[in-house]
Amino acid sequence: MNNLTFTTKLRFVAAVAPVLLIVVAALIVGAFHFFGTMTRAIHDNQYAASRSAEGMETALYKMDWGRSQPDSSQIILDQQRGFIAEIETARAHMGSREQAERIEKIANDAKPLFEAMRTAQPGDDSLGPRLRDLQGAVADLMSVDDEMLLAAAANAESTARTMIAITIVGVVVIPWICFFVIARMTGRLYAELREIRRRFDALAERAQSPGDDAREVDKALTELGFAKPNPMLAE
Repeated sequence: MNNLTFTTKLRFVAAVAPVLLIVVAALIVGAFHFFGTMTRAIHDNQYAASRSAEGMETALYKMDWGRSQPDSSQIILDQQRGFIAEIETARAHMGSREQAERIEKIANDAKPLFEAMRTAQPGDDSLGPRLRDLQGAVADLMSVDDEMLLAAAANAESTARTMIAITIVGVVVIPWICFFVIARMTGRLYAELREIRRRFDALAERAQSPGDDAREVDKALTELGFAKPNPMLAE
């Protein structure tokens, strides 16, 4: 920037602040939109997946309880339908490969177990261990869903911290840096203009009659706030 004029440098520095503020404003607007839609996104994905896993767990416990009831076949059938519906919901809202793998394992393990339960005799406890294993698989899925929910919350917190830092830098730090640079440049300009006035007055005193150019320079310096010193106020 050494080949640039002082005016160009000053204009550049003065333009930096509003341009950066526009960028920061766009980021802040994006952050408001992110946080505004975050609750809905978590509800529609991580929370929905967690609720579906809880629904699977409830259906399995009701199946286990229903095996000892008089109308066990109808209870088991109803809960199996609910369990299958919860699996489809979980598939629609899964957000990771681990969730997908666990959901498929549950679906594959549940199908032969449910067929066996529909044909099992009342009081048959041979399916109990397999039902417990399936309950354990559902519990593992619930743990993964909880981890995804916590990860979403941690991501929101990280984004919030990043936006706080960007806001502080963009709204506070950058304007103050630009102000400091402009103040320093104008301070140097003030010193140089004062020196120009001093030298111009010295030249004017040596000149017998100042010409039009000298009067224009004197006028320009006066308009810039560097009027010729008043001899009556001189020390």
